[in-house]
Amino acid sequence: MRMMVRVLLIILGLVFFISCSGSEAPREEKKTDRSFSPAGLSVKESDGLKKVRGQVWYVPIYSNIPCDGDRLSDLSAFIAIHNTDLSYPIQVTKVLYFDNDGKLVKDFAVQQLKLAPLAATNFHIPRKDQSGTGANFLIEWTSDSPVSEPLIESIMVDCQTHKGLSFSSKGKVIREVK
Repeated sequence: MRMMVRVLLIILGLVFFISCSGSEAPREEKKTDRSFSPAGLSVKESDGLKKVRGQVWYVPIYSNIPCDGDRLSDLSAFIAIHNTDLSYPIQVTKVLYFDNDGKLVKDFAVQQLKLAPLAATNFHIPRKDQSGTGANFLIEWTSDSPVSEPLIESIMVDCQTHKGLSFSSKGKVIREVK
């Protein structure tokens, strides 16, 4: 029996050393000067892509959700706003947070927050907030040039339990300037 264990250990050791001794081709890293030009992309911009100069978005969030009958599970939430345009900035002009009854809870008073091309920002709602399952944001943005519309979504998270609940919700454009 001891002999079998020794042979097995020798075989496992050989397999380990053989598998680790192979040489891996070095990864080629592309050097970057930390600048980006959309002209360097292979896929060129088409005329068919929708471009706009401003929008108002309605974005639902869920500060708490029903769980196990009448019990509510409290969630923290945040709105993420991504400028998806490759060339032009956008200005976030309003970020307003409303509760389940449509009452204004908070005006984030962004004072013309400028997002550079491909930049993003977010606004947080703490877990203690009790605005309800129908809470929502109105987000207004504008641009001096027609741009691809931003990506705006809400993310809800419960990190307090051992289950780690999280989900996202998409917004909807309710006003637009072309």
